[in-house]
Amino acid sequence: MNILNASLFGSRVQRKLGVGFHNVGSGVLRASDTATIEYVEVQYGQRCGHIPLDAQRVSVLVEAHTADIETHLDYLSLLFGKEIKAITPDELRREHQSLSRQEVLIVPYINVPEAEKRIEGELGAESWGMAGNMVSLLKNKADFYRLIDDFNLDGFQTPDYRIAYVADLPKEALGFLGTVEEIVKKAGVSHYPLGVMLRAAESDGNYGCSLAYEQGDLVRVVLNGEADDAMYYPNWDEALAVSQKHLASTMNQQREARIVISRYLDLADSPGMSIVIMDGQVESLGWNSQLQKNGSKACIGTSTYRPKNAFLARLQQEYEGQTAAVFEMLLRKTAQKFGVEFASLRGVANIDIMLPGKLEERLQEKRGQKPVRYIAECNPRWTNYTDAIMTVIGANRKEQTINTMKTVIKEGIATIDKYHLPENVDPRIVREFISQRDEVLKQDGTRIICRMAKNPMGLIFAGDVKKAQREVDAIVQRVAVKKMRI
Repeated sequence: MNILNASLFGSRVQRKLGVGFHNVGSGVLRASDTATIEYVEVQYGQRCGHIPLDAQRVSVLVEAHTADIETHLDYLSLLFGKEIKAITPDELRREHQSLSRQEVLIVPYINVPEAEKRIEGELGAESWGMAGNMVSLLKNKADFYRLIDDFNLDGFQTPDYRIAYVADLPKEALGFLGTVEEIVKKAGVSHYPLGVMLRAAESDGNYGCSLAYEQGDLVRVVLNGEADDAMYYPNWDEALAVSQKHLASTMNQQREARIVISRYLDLADSPGMSIVIMDGQVESLGWNSQLQKNGSKACIGTSTYRPKNAFLARLQQEYEGQTAAVFEMLLRKTAQKFGVEFASLRGVANIDIMLPGKLEERLQEKRGQKPVRYIAECNPRWTNYTDAIMTVIGANRKEQTINTMKTVIKEGIATIDKYHLPENVDPRIVREFISQRDEVLKQDGTRIICRMAKNPMGLIFAGDVKKAQREVDAIVQRVAVKKMRI
């Protein structure tokens, strides 16, 4: 069966109600502290492109009605040409009384067991996404790394790492750094920076991580991927103490107290790859670029993959297909591990890989290793990238299929998570100007879409991405000048 033109959310039964559920806080960061969860939910609460628009009526599941959510859904309704309403769990339960289970589909951002239980149990609807037990394992960085080691994937592996409890972070990290130092010294590779990436096992989106590495005579520490706020310490003891305090403050240790300590790597690039699973088949959407600030591994946006040089173009040609094959094998083996029938799965997932730079290639060679690519993490869910693709499809009034997703990618798409506005600029006014300008630009296939009317603002650019970015810059400048005159 050709799945490329099949509806992602379609079924034999006409869906009378389709609901998007952006559980980015409670789902993605389920083992984070309350403050981190609340911050992320407030920042990203308006963002929800994964809405099954082919249902008769569509809604977004929210915990409570707010003015910000309501006005943004009004904007999305106008953008998609279909009314989208906010609906609370209580309202959904009341409405569901007149509908059968098969007639209501809820699409969570991530189908963790907690969401799956809530959707299928408490709300009595069908949930969309990979099986919850698979998601739970794949998203946990400690369990996932051990899984990769067990599967012994050809050409792909984890970086050198150690799993520890956050309470033991300084001692364990110092011991690990000693091991890494010995590896580099034995290989005879000079000038390789000594460092570690520290991540809470249930962290995500760089909330709950610390990158620490030597820079000259100091240790540079970047928390939560915020490179602009990097700190410098005279020794590893202080750097690791700060990292421990930070990670512990972001974690719910009663839920998950482990961290993953991995070796700092010299990288050429770190692309992601998203796939769609449907009817026992896996279709790759190819590599995507992860936009990163200098000196940080944090992803601040995503885009269609555009190799920066000939070397990366060659790597893409050589390894993009291999990435898809290995990812499919990994997912099939995981389903088998849990006794899940692969043909029953329908969902999206993402894997991030790390392409070795020249120093790392030399280190691999000196260690007697075959050339390998490293696996950074798995996101068994919608991502910034795929959610944005679905938003563009909705804005273009196209069917939600794999082929239309690929068309958006081919024509060009980029996202910015945090576009900082001047303090005197109201993001809601900027969204209004974006809507007006987008109406004109779409005639030539270029789109500007506001994901979150916040400061910083979330944005999607599609088609002529550079032109779209220039248009937003001009809008913000114009609004800022007008505000100053007032």
